[in-house]
Amino acid sequence: MSTAVALTHLCTRFGQDFSLGPLDLSVPRGAIYALIGPNGAGKSTTLNLLMGAKRPEEGTIELLGLPFPAQDALIKRRIGFVSPELDYSAWRTVGKALDFVRGFYPDWVQSRTERLQMLLDIHRSQRIAQLSFGQRTKLALIMALSRDCELLILDEPTIGLDPVSKRAIFVELLRFMEDDSRTILISSHQLSDIERIADHVALLNHGTLLTASPIDQLLERYRLVELATPDSQPLTVQGSTVLERHQGRERMLIDLRVTTPQMLHEQGLEVISSTAMTLEELFLTLIRTDDARRPWRPQ
Repeated sequence: MSTAVALTHLCTRFGQDFSLGPLDLSVPRGAIYALIGPNGAGKSTTLNLLMGAKRPEEGTIELLGLPFPAQDALIKRRIGFVSPELDYSAWRTVGKALDFVRGFYPDWVQSRTERLQMLLDIHRSQRIAQLSFGQRTKLALIMALSRDCELLILDEPTIGLDPVSKRAIFVELLRFMEDDSRTILISSHQLSDIERIADHVALLNHGTLLTASPIDQLLERYRLVELATPDSQPLTVQGSTVLERHQGRERMLIDLRVTTPQMLHEQGLEVISSTAMTLEELFLTLIRTDDARRPWRPQ
């Protein structure tokens, strides 16, 4: 399978407080690939590096098989981008902004623009300065989805949207992906939505990649188990992280590649329950586990 995005040993810093990487990540063509993580994890920083808003201090970037930024102009013609930081106010009205951007892209489909405007209730005559935050997000999405681009890079594309508009956008993204040569790289905090739409996920925390995998494989890999520990002695189990100890019981996250409930039973441990996790539950557990390993320091 060919690769839409390839990051190799990517590193950058922002002052003394934040560093990203080294980050190695491969996004296959035809995938909806999600970057998830708490605020400040490095999601937007990664996407901004892909769009040239900042240069990495180390490492390489390839987009659609081309080196970036060496082939910047060619790459940008094949990519759509949505970010809360995009600002179209210089064009004053929605219509002028759409007409200006359309002139740069031969793959623009005007009939799709008009359909998306009707769907999202955005009109050419509206003044951009008077648009709400959610309406500005809609305008950016209309511009990205009006094109037949090969790669969509979406930074929090549903932030500020009402539930009806959000649902409509996810339907449009799935329609966009009916062409299996296209790829979406999406950053979002809406993990329930991500679990429904994405097929791959990468989890970032404090600028570090914790895990990257197809979502179904990731959810099959981990289990939340509860064990009886009547002697109140802490357990040491390979491939596990203790989350909670209370009154002769332990709750732990186990990596099934290393330890299984059956293996725990064979060691003489009483397994009270073994539970699969949603993406959101696993996200919170992995972040909590990673944070517990890191020394806290004021910034």
